[in-house]
Amino acid sequence: MDLKFEAVTNKTRELYCKLGIKAYKEHYLHLWKNNDPTPYLEESFTIDVVRHELKDNSSSLWLIHMGDTAIGILKLIKDAPIGPYNSKEAILLEKIYILNKFSDKGIGGRALSWVEKYCLDSDKQVLWLEAMQKGPALNFYLKNGYHILKEKQLKFDLVLDKEKPMYVLLKKIK
Repeated sequence: MDLKFEAVTNKTRELYCKLGIKAYKEHYLHLWKNNDPTPYLEESFTIDVVRHELKDNSSSLWLIHMGDTAIGILKLIKDAPIGPYNSKEAILLEKIYILNKFSDKGIGGRALSWVEKYCLDSDKQVLWLEAMQKGPALNFYLKNGYHILKEKQLKFDLVLDKEKPMYVLLKKIK
């Protein structure tokens, strides 16, 4: 079944928040002390946060649909400099969360292809993102042509120290 990508609007921002929270909790509770990701969720998935992001011309929020079912979300920052690339050349894939029951079905690869096409259509040269050093996402991105640019740490105090290491990954699109 084909995937569809729907730009989030004020009418769909509540669905974006609910999907983002559910998918995040399904995949990332283990990162947090007491399995409590409240600081991240409050920074990412409240109606007020999303309302503000929708007003920001650099943010681009999307619902991922399979048929008529919303199965995930993604967030792009359209003007996000990294390394030698300026804001006109680079896009940040800040979030891509897919509900657990739709994982391991090739949806992530198809969504990533859509994002890369979006970058090309936006006349960008590179796409970059951050991934946990542990877990399956890193291998997924490496297999899809991304390379490690540098290391970083998650900034949240309530993330377990052993889970804080991340990589910044980059892929040249054109």
